[in-house]
Amino acid sequence: MSGLRVGELSLEKLSSSSGPGKMCWLLLWGVLHVCPTQGSTLLAWRLPQQLTSPGYPQPYPRGQESSADIMAPGGFAVRLLFQDFDLEPSQDCEGDSVTISGSGMLPSRLCGQQGSALNSPPGQKEFVSSGRHLKLTFWAHNSSQEQPNHLHKGFLAIYQAVAWSCEPLGKPSGSTVGPLTARATCSTIQTDCQEPYYQVVPAGMLSCPVQGAWEDRQDREESPQCVPVCGRPVTPLAQHPETLGPSRAPLGSFPWQAFTVIHGRGGGALLGDRWILTAAHTIYPKDSAFLGKNQSVDVFLGHTHIDEMLQLGNYPVRRVVVHPDYRQHESHNFDGDIALLELQHRVALGPHLLPVCLPDTEELYRSGLWGYVSGFGAAMGWITTELKYSRLPVAPREACEAWLREKQRTEVFSDNMFCVEDKMPSNSVCQGDSGSVYVLWDGLTHRWVATGIVSWGIGCGKGYGFYTKVLNYVGWIKDVMGSRD
Repeated sequence: MSGLRVGELSLEKLSSSSGPGKMCWLLLWGVLHVCPTQGSTLLAWRLPQQLTSPGYPQPYPRGQESSADIMAPGGFAVRLLFQDFDLEPSQDCEGDSVTISGSGMLPSRLCGQQGSALNSPPGQKEFVSSGRHLKLTFWAHNSSQEQPNHLHKGFLAIYQAVAWSCEPLGKPSGSTVGPLTARATCSTIQTDCQEPYYQVVPAGMLSCPVQGAWEDRQDREESPQCVPVCGRPVTPLAQHPETLGPSRAPLGSFPWQAFTVIHGRGGGALLGDRWILTAAHTIYPKDSAFLGKNQSVDVFLGHTHIDEMLQLGNYPVRRVVVHPDYRQHESHNFDGDIALLELQHRVALGPHLLPVCLPDTEELYRSGLWGYVSGFGAAMGWITTELKYSRLPVAPREACEAWLREKQRTEVFSDNMFCVEDKMPSNSVCQGDSGSVYVLWDGLTHRWVATGIVSWGIGCGKGYGFYTKVLNYVGWIKDVMGSRD
């Protein structure tokens, strides 16, 4: 979408040195070559990366010890395989050696020459961490007077981050570097998800149900990973049926609430840890004065007071996706009034910043159900700086249709919309609330679900408000969030 401020992606820092020495690396042929230093820390990617001894393929220097701590993202493990291993042989591994260690695994000390009957070369053995960390330590002893020089070039290893799933033993492991297959003894893996804001899928602990081995699968659908917890505020809103009209929202009660500034103030809701659900008309307003004009997109999160949100800073938007059914030029038709904003970076979830859930059943749209709508819209004709919320019921569709006929209105009330009774004289939902969501408590799943998006109305608190029916767009939402552009 031209004119919208879209942040450019930046590469993460690949590695750092926590001790003396320099990290040397070269991106070549799609593989990252890294030589360890004294205390290097490396980040494992799914793309295979090469780790070599100092000077490889030339003979390695004597009298030194170097190490590399390799760390995988949450929900992943580190897999390492030696492609070349040429160390000076020694009795009982008392000389040159490589040690592989990590939490939950016994250290493996390797020495000698690959293919030799002496000592302990790794051969085609794969090393897979039982957690997120794996450490490689390389030690080369001082040369003796009898052997002032040596012709051993050291080692070349491949490492990468691999996801986990359980497979029976007996399946060929393979040892190619391309797509890599990671195998290790079946064991329990503890993930590092930060609860209660994230949870592990499928579980916090994953163990094999039968004797087996772990394998990185291509579909990765069964691989455990840390995912955001939706619809469960740390400080949930106390539901009081007698509460009518707009009220000040306690901090953390609507942690998904976004404040947007595009053509004016608007709202939205956090989905996952990188997406904002909002109304299309906040981006392309029906007002003809804005037709064809490009505008920046500012998103603020994490508080109930606008001043505090501004202090926390704007969350740059990478991509804006408006539903293809939305028609900006049709002023009386708000069908398809839904859009997604992809943030440039994932947000750090916490007690004041959590996503809302998407609906999965028509039962959440039964007339008479009570839900909440929150936003920073105008109240009693005044612009507010604090998040407010109102408790409103889902209205019968027939009542809304009759009301529109009574007022001789021509607005489209399609099956992609539903209506909410809003007869509060204090203007419970008004200008500036557009794009914010209407949420219901799902008693079956025990979470808050965004069933609607504030879309259009006739006045404020005059009878009924009309909302985009999110359930009808869940497939589109998931397709967009799962796409790469």
